[in-house]
Amino acid sequence: MTREPEVALVLSAEEWVDEFHRYCVDHGGARVRSLVLDPAVALDEDFDVLIAGARWPALTRPFVDALHRRDQRVLVVGDAGAGPGPAHGLGVDGIVGPATTPAELVDAVRALVPAPERSGGRRGSAPAPVVPTTGSVAPAVVTVGGPRGAGSTEVALALAGWFTAGGTRAVLVDADLEAPAVAVRLGLPVEPNLCTAVDAAASGPDTVPGALFDLGDGWPVVLVGAPRRKAAMVLTAAELGAVLGALAAWYAPVLVDVSSGPDGVGAPASAALARAGAVVAVGAATPVGVVRLVEWIDAVRALAPGATVHVVVNRAPAGRARRAEIVGALQRGGGVAGCTFVPADPRVDDAAWAAGLVGRGPFARATEQLGATLRDRLVPGGPGGPGGPGGSGGSRTPLVAVGPGAPGAPRETGGWRG
Repeated sequence: MTREPEVALVLSAEEWVDEFHRYCVDHGGARVRSLVLDPAVALDEDFDVLIAGARWPALTRPFVDALHRRDQRVLVVGDAGAGPGPAHGLGVDGIVGPATTPAELVDAVRALVPAPERSGGRRGSAPAPVVPTTGSVAPAVVTVGGPRGAGSTEVALALAGWFTAGGTRAVLVDADLEAPAVAVRLGLPVEPNLCTAVDAAASGPDTVPGALFDLGDGWPVVLVGAPRRKAAMVLTAAELGAVLGALAAWYAPVLVDVSSGPDGVGAPASAALARAGAVVAVGAATPVGVVRLVEWIDAVRALAPGATVHVVVNRAPAGRARRAEIVGALQRGGGVAGCTFVPADPRVDDAAWAAGLVGRGPFARATEQLGATLRDRLVPGGPGGPGGPGGSGGSRTPLVAVGPGAPGAPRETGGWRG
């Protein structure tokens, strides 16, 4: 005897949710097995179809992919006639309009689950994650940070966008526990967030992608920061490490924007530093900014002595003499593999107000150079990569500045090589 398809229904204030639930209780045709608020719960339940509103923040491509690996379908209730929207392009199995009646919604559910698949029995667990093929970039964590206000979030976002444009599956993680900025910068909700991912990781690494925002083609996948400082401060290095480990199984690279508070580097950031194939230290182009940057790098060295550190001097001056002075100060501090000068660019503010990426101009060009440098460093056996010439296996690469007008910059490439 075939059974009714079982549904996980995402709770919301929309009228169709209550109407559909009541219809199933009164008339059958489908059975609501669970009511969902937390995406991590959905990834731990046994059902045939998840039904969600099109504006549910947790409705992301990684979350849909995770359900598909469990042989579960996703049906979205939204405005199917309004053209592309948040649910389009996420790989969902069906989209119906908000005026769909409960009976029609039951029919849509039954159409997604053929009768032979409703014969009973519990599904197996999701398969283990498979590291994706991402072109030339090896799975790696890149930790981005620096003194507060220097612009590390903007640099991390630009790098994530550059890697994504190059065809990789990049993810940006806001692990700044004191002043997370990625959600505000991109105009995203604060749920789900880093705390959601930590809770999900406790249930198993397969559930972590459900806490991410997939913003569509040309955008990196994003994990926004903790919604409140009190919640963030109780997170441990082990918990953050579990999240990063889970994400590294699906994405390459994992770019982590870390805390930059008055104490230098927050303790949980040690998890990101321990896993980092490279560290990007962002500082301001002022005397105080350079001093604070050197102090931040020293803090990094205390937590991760073997880390390869790349410096970004943000809103850098155009004069060669001033840039040479900054390079000299960094050389005296020691332990730096390379330096990128990022000029001031009004397009950065324009992109921030539009909640978009900086698509062109001097800022974009400089961060693209940095991205290419990191890519080379992260490729096992590649130029500058671990095991390759100038690799980070215990040696130190001489400091070479890059960027327009940088002293010693190789003019034929605009970049540097160890």
